[in-house]
Amino acid sequence: MARRTVKIDLRLTESEAAALNRDVQKAGVSREAYLRALIRRMPLKEKPSKDVIDVLRSLQQISNNMNQIAVKANAKGFVDTASYWENVRWLRDTVSKLMEVFFS
Repeated sequence: MARRTVKIDLRLTESEAAALNRDVQKAGVSREAYLRALIRRMPLKEKPSKDVIDVLRSLQQISNNMNQIAVKANAKGFVDTASYWENVRWLRDTVSKLMEVFFS
């Protein structure tokens, strides 16, 4: 990484500083990292809420479970229907939670 030797002082109004700090907090990075991203024309997006992260983790686990069921079905020639329907119910519940997170 290049050594940073140039220092830039910047004066902001109270409202500009508040807006910068709000955006930095939403992005979940340091002020310096946020400003560097803006300079590179790569503005950072707001980090997702804990609820969104939890739902995405659940979806990932469901995907893994369904893949394991498919592998087992291909190897043995039949589907474990109990596990399959349990994961279908979990998927439906997770999708409902996702809808709540995004639309409530």
